[in-house]
Amino acid sequence: MTVFRENPFSKPFLKRVFFATERRVSHPATLTIMIGATIICTLIGPFDTYRQDSFAFRLYFWGAIVLTSTTYGCLASVWTNLAFRHLPYWQRTLINLPIFALPFTLVSWEFASMFYAPQDMPHPIVVLSLILAVDLFVHGCLWVSYANRKKAVPPQEQPLRMPAPPPPLPDTPPSETVLPETEPEPEAKPEGCPFLHRLGPNGGSYLIRLAMNDHYIEAHTDTGIHMLYMRFGDAVAMLNSENGAKVHRSHWVRFSEIIDVERNGQKVALVMSDGATVPVSRSHKAFLQEKGII
Repeated sequence: MTVFRENPFSKPFLKRVFFATERRVSHPATLTIMIGATIICTLIGPFDTYRQDSFAFRLYFWGAIVLTSTTYGCLASVWTNLAFRHLPYWQRTLINLPIFALPFTLVSWEFASMFYAPQDMPHPIVVLSLILAVDLFVHGCLWVSYANRKKAVPPQEQPLRMPAPPPPLPDTPPSETVLPETEPEPEAKPEGCPFLHRLGPNGGSYLIRLAMNDHYIEAHTDTGIHMLYMRFGDAVAMLNSENGAKVHRSHWVRFSEIIDVERNGQKVALVMSDGATVPVSRSHKAFLQEKGII
């Protein structure tokens, strides 16, 4: 049996983990929770730190603990969810518990030993048990949140909330840009990606995703966004199906640029490395599941 759908230590995989972790840690909700947890721990002073230490030291000490635990917790959660995304949520949670709790217990114990004598610190088993309990509580809250959002959207109403299809093509092309009605196909495909050659010398060398915008195609590359007047199906046909795929009637994505997968009930969306969230249509969901993307 294959444990991993892809190498979880490869450079593209770790790149996706890094961007997804950065996105989660910098989220306003995460920052608010970190600030609130730091203030509460500073005021309460757990493990007798209220009596032993000053307010300024407690603010520094617990702020460091909250920051490192949140950052490493997000990192461990993202890695586990991507590496074991074919498993149910509760199994991923059980895998995540030791990955997060054991290393963080050692790090926090070593950090605390810089300021306190061993007899003044709680036993490592107590610290490990507390970290396991907090991690399990957080994952339980996330599971309840996902379950409630799934119940809040009736199945029969979900298709109505999908992104609206693009408007039909008018009889005449837009008057803003004078372009030929049809573009002749190249007689021979040049070396590299033939679609990128359509974008010109400044089109970039690496395609992240495509999006259909009215009569145009938005090509998101390593050099920015480029507009091209051509049919979306023709553009997809020029791309390597092994590197990416059409995930929606208006979107094509490169697999290696997917950094996270968002689920809301039956709806699935892909978070790309450029920060965009691309919806996945129901007709393409089975293909992505077979590829191990979702």
